[in-house]
Amino acid sequence: MTPRPQDNDAVMRRLGKGALVVNATGLGKDGPGSPITDAALFPETGLAWDFNYRGDLQFLRQARARAQGRGLHVEDGWLYFIYGWLAVIAEVFHKPIPFSGPVFDELSRIAERERRAA
Repeated sequence: MTPRPQDNDAVMRRLGKGALVVNATGLGKDGPGSPITDAALFPETGLAWDFNYRGDLQFLRQARARAQGRGLHVEDGWLYFIYGWLAVIAEVFHKPIPFSGPVFDELSRIAERERRAA
């Protein structure tokens, strides 16, 4: 993390092919914006992962906009959130919840519907 988005852009320009770029700042969820500018250059064949799962998700949009031209794989923090959420629910209610299959898929659909409504 650097003080200005332009500084993060400079760090990203030095990354090699296949590098991982993660937004774990909370920008885009806890506050508006992104830790990078729209001019940021993602690494070729890299991975961009936004841990945020709600809010304006600007970093996620920036990565998706550049994905095809850079061979970039983009991960939304939503699935990461769902796994954590289900683990907590399972612990609180003392009921195992599978992390794949029909029950997981249905819970994911319900959560996604609520995410879009928010």
